[in-house]
Amino acid sequence: MAVERLHALEDEMKKCFRCSLCKMVPLPTITNPAYADGCPANHEYHVHGYSGSGKSITALSLLEGRIAADAALADIAFACTTCGLCDVSCKFIMDAERQMINIALREHIVDEGLGPPVHRKIIDHIEDPDYGDAVRAKYRKLAIDLGLKLLPGEKADVLLFPGFPSDEDAGETASLEKLARLLLQCDIDVGILYDTPRDSGLFAYWTGHRDLFTAVAQKNAATMNELDVDAVITVSGADLGILRSKYPEYGIALTPQVYHATEYLDTLIKRGRLRLPRPVKKKVTYHDPCYLGRQSEPPHDWEGERKMTHGCMTYYQPPKPINTGVNGVYGQPRDIIQSVRGIEFVEMHRIREYAFCCGGGGGVPEAYPRLARNTALHRVDEAASVGAECIVTSCHQCRTNLSVSQGDRSGSPLPVMDIIDLVYEAADIKE
Repeated sequence: MAVERLHALEDEMKKCFRCSLCKMVPLPTITNPAYADGCPANHEYHVHGYSGSGKSITALSLLEGRIAADAALADIAFACTTCGLCDVSCKFIMDAERQMINIALREHIVDEGLGPPVHRKIIDHIEDPDYGDAVRAKYRKLAIDLGLKLLPGEKADVLLFPGFPSDEDAGETASLEKLARLLLQCDIDVGILYDTPRDSGLFAYWTGHRDLFTAVAQKNAATMNELDVDAVITVSGADLGILRSKYPEYGIALTPQVYHATEYLDTLIKRGRLRLPRPVKKKVTYHDPCYLGRQSEPPHDWEGERKMTHGCMTYYQPPKPINTGVNGVYGQPRDIIQSVRGIEFVEMHRIREYAFCCGGGGGVPEAYPRLARNTALHRVDEAASVGAECIVTSCHQCRTNLSVSQGDRSGSPLPVMDIIDLVYEAADIKE
């Protein structure tokens, strides 16, 4: 049961001394006080309970029997994009697993039957045996039209993992097609699964449905491990974080190396295999997706002993590696953007491991649309404040939420584009 995972994290909860650093980006990184907040929920509600610290103390109160799991607790746990900013900001000064606590708390609440009903409806839809047939058929047709290998019947060096956008997400399907064309242009031996995996398990992970997430992850891992491919390339930044970081966290191993499209394309560009002859004259900024960036670091293998000194301070012998978010995918997208002729690139105030979330993750758009919208608008305003004319990102959740949320924003909408679309435009491929 999920409560057992909560108990395993009890020491992590007790490390919190309510410094509130989980609510903001670290002080040395602040370049504009207007953009110092780090936690979308705290930025929206201004209540300590919604912060990473608040959820840790709440989880501890639950374990100690001082509070019970109820609708109010569920509201605090799920009004959160699971972006992990609280985790890396906390680790600026200590080793504490805030993100693990946040997700374990959700899993326990779901076990108690108290998760948001809208999430349950979506999970029921995902568990339907016919879920995704239309999208899978669309992918198979796309593969046949482009001449991609159909696995496992055929053999390919690279598996293209498209993720699982909704039937209505035409932009993500278009990005998938463009990425496939770019890879074929470079003579990459690329294929797609004939019966494409439903998804990476992303939504189930976000919403605390642990059993479904592990079932999907185990099925995907078994399938991909049997294919004898050298690499798996994801289209979505969120899928990269799930496959690279969360699968191993839950004890699920992938044999092939997993890359995001930006990592693979950047290598092709730097080796001269993919040329970008067409200028694209835009002033752009880059939005770091949470799960491509700080949430993509895989857990470290470590064996040792946890010790305590002075009655309250813990340490590890030998020292335990800490995932601070710095080893996410940050450089490759920026290198790609700046390799495009005509581009003027400007950075936002909160970037890389301390980037502000788009508001599109964690099941928030479905259950807390106002939080999702206001989080996106705050990020768009930040992009506009540095003079950007367009936001480039590497995740369809980010692209979608940053785009659709601008209906309530004063002034002209700020265009948002996937980096794959930018590369495709610059590559000037003739279809």
